Amino acid sequence: MSALDWAGFSAAIAATLTSIGLLLRWVVKSFLIELKPNGGDSLSDKIRLEILPILTEIKVDVAEMKGRLDQHIKDSNT
Repeated sequence: MSALDWAGFSAAIAATLTSIGLLLRWVVKSFLIELKPNGGDSLSDKIRLEILPILTEIKVDVAEMKGRLDQHIKDSNT
């Protein structure tokens, strides 16, 4: 391959890598914007502020019930 071929090949590789990098940057930026709170009006804010505490409480209650059930089974077998 001549020097001109190598230069063209290098330019093609550089252009491809640049376009992949810009695409990846755009995807990450658009994803991070969705996670930014905006005053509580978006669906993600409602989930974060209202639903997640309820789910955490449910998980704690279920874990407590499982512990009680395991203890009951353990006591009834002995």
